[in-house]
Amino acid sequence: ILVSIIIHSTTPTSALLFSQRKLRMRTAMMSNTGSSDKTPDSCIGVESSLLPILQRSFPDASSVSIEDNIVQANAEGFGVVVNGERGNSTQLFVKQVKAEKYSHKPWGDLRRTLLYSRTEARFYSDVLPLLKKNITEILPDWNIAPTCHLAETYLHGLIDEAESTSAKLSASEEYPDPSYDESDSSILHNKGGVLILESLKGDFYQTSPLTQSQASQCLTAIARFHATAFEDKEILSVVSDKLCEYGGSYHLKNRNPKELENLEKTWDNFSNELKVAKPELFEKDSVRNLAKRIKALAEDISMELSPAFDDKYATIVHGDYKAMNVFLPGDGDGDGDGNGEEITKTDENEINGHAIIIDYASTGVGMGMSDVAMHVTHALHPVDLINGGEEALVDIYLFSLQEVMPNFTYPKEIAMRHYRLATIDYFRFVLGRLWRGVTLEAFEKRKSSKNAVFVNRNIEAALYFIERADKFLTEIEEENIST
Repeated sequence: ILVSIIIHSTTPTSALLFSQRKLRMRTAMMSNTGSSDKTPDSCIGVESSLLPILQRSFPDASSVSIEDNIVQANAEGFGVVVNGERGNSTQLFVKQVKAEKYSHKPWGDLRRTLLYSRTEARFYSDVLPLLKKNITEILPDWNIAPTCHLAETYLHGLIDEAESTSAKLSASEEYPDPSYDESDSSILHNKGGVLILESLKGDFYQTSPLTQSQASQCLTAIARFHATAFEDKEILSVVSDKLCEYGGSYHLKNRNPKELENLEKTWDNFSNELKVAKPELFEKDSVRNLAKRIKALAEDISMELSPAFDDKYATIVHGDYKAMNVFLPGDGDGDGDGNGEEITKTDENEINGHAIIIDYASTGVGMGMSDVAMHVTHALHPVDLINGGEEALVDIYLFSLQEVMPNFTYPKEIAMRHYRLATIDYFRFVLGRLWRGVTLEAFEKRKSSKNAVFVNRNIEAALYFIERADKFLTEIEEENIST
């Protein structure tokens, strides 16, 4: 089944396409996890394949040139200049998933890649209009996400439309694994998905790690995003049906079961490698047994963070809320380096503008604190979290949530419990998935990779994450004993 949605804006196509726009290379609509070439020679032959796709939404387009190419593990992005018959041009962003490009992946991994594409296409077509309708009266000038002109997936023969996004433990008669390899990928031909997104207008930028001020903007944005569907059973029913069954890229149900199964072994290897950085930390009994303790509570923690669409505190979660999935207003000049320095620039757009959120491949129903906990860990230096800094950031999120939902109460005690649980849950993912086979050399190699989790590229941040996980887990264990 070809699922193709053309989403029309209120601006006529010809006016939208042929209006003059300032071309900015900061406007990629996906986070940069791979290479980014300003003049990508590898894309010379790609324009001819992109033009017919672009013409579905912009029929007057006569040619296209690729200005930017971003290669990710699960998708490829093209910043394109679309030229019209009238001689004018505009910039768009095309996010594409071609199944045959990933024929080297085992089916479990390729399946996840294709489901990411399906989820994001459905978000733009089926869910985003509902969210905008809910928020329009409060924040009429906030777009939430980039305008989408085309959202399409074609997965027939690979993934059924009704198939769950949760990880498959084994092949089944209902959903058998397809047969392919790098020498014969015919079943994958012409399968995948594509999005055509607008380039962000005005001055926006991405960066990581963040200062407290930048993180505050991001947490305000995600609070507003959560507010669009907080305890809204009608919207969350659609989210539950159309998007991820379990919201979040790091949700336990979406992960390979071997990550949890091998958690203690991974922790032993990690500890042996990094204990030289802070021996006294790894000598603590609670830290020595950290993986065992997390493994024992992993299922219960995940369950508490997995509300049904009609449960209390349920909302829509982004699912991959890292710093590079947020475009901040401003041009980024004069911003701090994420090491405790505040932004000194006072650009009016930066103060009054709204952040734009991108990459909705893991979106679903969940607890909003799952996004908050991931963001704080992923994007901030420890110096910004100590001495009450971490709780202050959570307070900013709660204040922003209350600001757009004045009649709603999220008790601080419950909110902080959800936050601690989500931090432990994210630690389980980072340890099981990202810290396998880790070395000090690997940290050094990734230290400048803005899209990498900060605790996976900065030793100080990793050590502080361990301390936080140990502290929060101890508190949860004590609470569980008392109740």
